Amino acid sequence: MRKFLLLLMTLSIFLSFSACGGRNSREEEEAELDAVSSSMTGTLTRYTGSEISIETDDGQELSFEDCSSTEVECVNGIIPGNEVTLIYVGGIDGTDTSNVRVRRIITEDDNSSIMALAEKARDGISRSEDGTYSEEEAGAGQDLPDSGVEVESTRQTAYVVSSVNVRADAQNGSEVLGILDSGDSVTVTGICANGWYRVVYEGQTGYVWGDYLSL
Repeated sequence: MRKFLLLLMTLSIFLSFSACGGRNSREEEEAELDAVSSSMTGTLTRYTGSEISIETDDGQELSFEDCSSTEVECVNGIIPGNEVTLIYVGGIDGTDTSNVRVRRIITEDDNSSIMALAEKARDGISRSEDGTYSEEEAGAGQDLPDSGVEVESTRQTAYVVSSVNVRADAQNGSEVLGILDSGDSVTVTGICANGWYRVVYEGQTGYVWGDYLSL
């Protein structure tokens, strides 16, 4: 009986050390990764939750895949135009980031005002109490382009990645109606077959080149 009790005590001690080792191994792994991690800063151009693209301070465009488990530290969301810091492990060869694992995405930009605009724009320009658009609001941004390009109708909010001209037609060289600044939100009412987006701009129809918007 005495030998049996000693065996149980030995086994309990062994299991206790094993459990502690399991907990510590994760912390040790994170500490080791912290020691070899690098960082870079840039402007966010695209973030899907599983992939992120940034423009670095020297103008280089870099994309990183498999960010689904990456920790994001932000204030009121993260959107194109934010200044971000990436904490990563692995080596970058030119624009080849296939050997890189992004561990954290950090931005100190406060997007509360933009998020408030997005909430307002989510229901379109505005709705009446019965949930319908007025005749004037429903027709905003619905004109077809004079160039005759095909347009697939939609209605969604997009964010401006960097400052861009709003044109009167879905083609370069057409009249400039105004400018959208980085971080602005805009209602997209159509996606043109040639890569332009039809938008509502100051109550009228305008067109923006698709690369400058993030849906």
